[in-house]
Amino acid sequence: MSNKTTLFSKLKFLIMGLLFLIIFGIVIGLLITVALDSKNAAAQNPPSASKEIAEIEKEEASISEETISLEQETGEVTKPIDDTALLIGRDLPSGVYKLVSDMPTAFYRISMTPQANFIDIKDNDVFSKFTYIKVEDGDYLTLIDADAIPLDEAPVTSFENIATHKNAKYLVGKDISPGSYTVYPDDKYGFVEVSNEPINTPSNIILSSYISSPISINLVEGQFFKISQSKITLNQ
Repeated sequence: MSNKTTLFSKLKFLIMGLLFLIIFGIVIGLLITVALDSKNAAAQNPPSASKEIAEIEKEEASISEETISLEQETGEVTKPIDDTALLIGRDLPSGVYKLVSDMPTAFYRISMTPQANFIDIKDNDVFSKFTYIKVEDGDYLTLIDADAIPLDEAPVTSFENIATHKNAKYLVGKDISPGSYTVYPDDKYGFVEVSNEPINTPSNIILSSYISSPISINLVEGQFFKISQSKITLNQ
């Protein structure tokens, strides 16, 4: 009986020793894993790199704040260099005007506010030598390198000189005679538009199209005829 007790005690002691070694090994393994993870994290994000990242994030936040502030002040980037806006009804009577310019290109903008955001713009365009616009009381008109002349005082652009103006709007019966014409692109593509009013609204437009080959059109007195990067000839 004493021999059995002694054997059982030895087995019990052996089992407890094995359990202790297993638990000890698990604890040591966990400690080593944590230490390696910390070391890898430190290697991937050294103090200097973390500092640089923080500085970059701070700089980006500063730039974003400046951009937001700029957008609040100026809105969309549609503001011309010359910021002198005429208030129609105060600085200039409402009506149809011929814009003329001595420069190769000029610009106009009709808007609902003097510092127009994109949604406030009613009409704007870059043109060569001359074009026509229509303004109403309360509109703001911004001009760059152009003068506005009332329709009844506006000079006539003769048909003989039309071939030299590739980006302009003509009044049929004043600048160009009614009739049948062929419009052809000056390069690969051109643009042609015929409307009942000088302001571009869907209800006024009769024809508006980009062209890659010659097309024939019939112009009626009182219509407005616009071409861009195109030329025209009178059909015989």
